[in-house]
Amino acid sequence: MEEYQIIKIKRGKIKVNEKIWKKRDALRIIEELGKENKIIYAIDLDGYRRNSANLDLYKKFGEKIWVDAYPRYVEDVMDLFIIGINRVTLWNMKDEYLEKVKEICDGDIFIGEKDAREAVKKAKRYDFKGIVLDENQNVKADNIEIWKIYLLDGKIRRLG
Repeated sequence: MEEYQIIKIKRGKIKVNEKIWKKRDALRIIEELGKENKIIYAIDLDGYRRNSANLDLYKKFGEKIWVDAYPRYVEDVMDLFIIGINRVTLWNMKDEYLEKVKEICDGDIFIGEKDAREAVKKAKRYDFKGIVLDENQNVKADNIEIWKIYLLDGKIRRLG
């Protein structure tokens, strides 16, 4: 079973499970986790709350980080890919934006939705890599990757 470490990012601080690191220590922790893990799943709380993803931090680690920053617009997604991120989760994004994202962004795009079945439909409609589920969601689908976030374990796991 494939699984990756989850980190939370807020104002440049990194939280892994219940530990918090600031500034240089935060960078060191990401480097260490990057050596131990193929990919780190970053939940960017600044992106969720203020539409202000921690782009400067991601520039340093690029392809090692899968970013979940709740981008709201096509430009937000483009910014992530331009700085070197190869995997992005998009939550509840409008269809008109998803179509544009598909046209201009190369990389692995995953869809998250309040309704897991709707996430599957969107992932298939736009030929995205897969979906990301919250811990309480369940769904079955063929021909796409299904990942589930387990916050208590601090992991994201591939189900399908």
